[in-house]
Amino acid sequence: MIDVIWIDNLIKVLDYENRLYGQLFTIAEGKTDRIINNEVEDLQAAVGKEQRLFSELNKLRDAREQIIGQISLKIGKASSEVTVSDIIKELPENQAKRLSDVRDKLKATVDKLKVKNDLNQKLLQNALDYVDFSLNLLTEPAPQTPQYGRKGYEEGRKTRVVFDIKS
Repeated sequence: MIDVIWIDNLIKVLDYENRLYGQLFTIAEGKTDRIINNEVEDLQAAVGKEQRLFSELNKLRDAREQIIGQISLKIGKASSEVTVSDIIKELPENQAKRLSDVRDKLKATVDKLKVKNDLNQKLLQNALDYVDFSLNLLTEPAPQTPQYGRKGYEEGRKTRVVFDIKS
């Protein structure tokens, strides 16, 4: 039998992860507007907030892995093979429902965040492509219009061009 305290701790960690991913989603929504409006300084500030949240998420991941390690001992599987679905199967109905609900909320939040991040990535790539295109236009030499002399020769060339001219 799995200790109730481990399940409660796992639920708390997953719930807290869900809140942090929700904050990341809010930041990602703001980043979309900042990318579109070319607000680079605000975008950098948003990235800084994201980094702090990722640091917290890494700590939560470590805590989650320790909790799952303890639960896996009770289940009799290696901790690397245990999933939340495996744990749910081993629990009484009320705990299984609580854990299942928090897992589903977390999955939905992460899925929304993934879609928003994919959009932001495409917007950033388009912005970079535009900057690259603009730089190429500015740095390439302007094409020269050919100059033709009286006898139909292009200036600087010795061969005649296909134009009919009258002398």
